[in-house]
Amino acid sequence: MIYCSDGISWIKAQPDACVDLVLTDPPYDLPVVTQQGLLSHFRRISRHGAIVFAQPERPWPLPDQHGFWIKPISTKNTSRRYSRFVELIQVYACDVWNADRHWSQYTNVFMDLVDGDTDHPYEKPTTLIRRLILNHTSPGMTILDPFMGSGTIGVVAEVLGRGFIGLEQSPSIFNRAQMRIMGGLS
Repeated sequence: MIYCSDGISWIKAQPDACVDLVLTDPPYDLPVVTQQGLLSHFRRISRHGAIVFAQPERPWPLPDQHGFWIKPISTKNTSRRYSRFVELIQVYACDVWNADRHWSQYTNVFMDLVDGDTDHPYEKPTTLIRRLILNHTSPGMTILDPFMGSGTIGVVAEVLGRGFIGLEQSPSIFNRAQMRIMGGLS
């Protein structure tokens, strides 16, 4: 299920333990008080934890584990300052751990690349999202992404047999994500 709606408002209205995992890449300019409130709601509505992407300069409240996505080098954001090619992956209370995978799937440093054409500036690699979903969910579990953006998490969740709830407030971005998720495009 995907909705063209404000994810923050939607989360506040949900009952406790209504999803299995929150996996999301929220806007990086959220005030700390908003991050804290969202994290409280993520913990409340998720049965098995949350995984949140964040900037190293603006991390969310202290997670149980840190991961790092080393991004490919680009010329974005290099005007009069150093470029950042790392994003944090903050893991909160994830109690599902699929230990039957190869050891290399459990490093906390990811160097995946966004593959193919994209029109969303902050898209995450499907291979990275796939690894996180396989490590922290089982088939049939439901993943929530309240900041769906281009729909990468939804695409991967559908392919892997997980339920998916996604929210995106921008109608134009929502329409592109909907086409992508329904079409199973990577």
